[in-house]
Amino acid sequence: MFMRPSSLGGAIQSSVYDTGDKDKFIGIVSTKTKIAYQADPGDHLFMVVAENADFMVAHLDAGKTYYTLVSPRLGVWKARFSLLPIHNRPDAKYGTQSSDFRQWMAKTDWVTVTPAAEQWYSEHEADIRAKKLDYLRRWNTADAQQRAELTLPADDGI
Repeated sequence: MFMRPSSLGGAIQSSVYDTGDKDKFIGIVSTKTKIAYQADPGDHLFMVVAENADFMVAHLDAGKTYYTLVSPRLGVWKARFSLLPIHNRPDAKYGTQSSDFRQWMAKTDWVTVTPAAEQWYSEHEADIRAKKLDYLRRWNTADAQQRAELTLPADDGI
């Protein structure tokens, strides 16, 4: 599940994808919304796109639910976004066992992919693909610590 409890950059939408040979459009995550996504077990590289593109690795086990923050930050012209793993550990900065997590779940509303969202994606697919390739080059040069911080381990599933 991807959730965006923050209202920072509220006028800017963020779109989320499961990347691979063919990118899978998961949906648009706006301020105070969350979207569910049924992923196959295994390794995934998820991507969020707005002014930028950013990535998160996830190692997913079957039958578990995983949580991710879609986190806005200030960009050059508009909000940028990152995907932050929500860990299932009491010491985690972003954790399922925290009071913050309960608040995030309570203050976000469920959304689904609408026909309008699908149409938006089809109209912007080429631009999204170009942004992915540009930012993926940066992701591939990130150091090991940076990538570890943006990885959702299998044991974080509930």
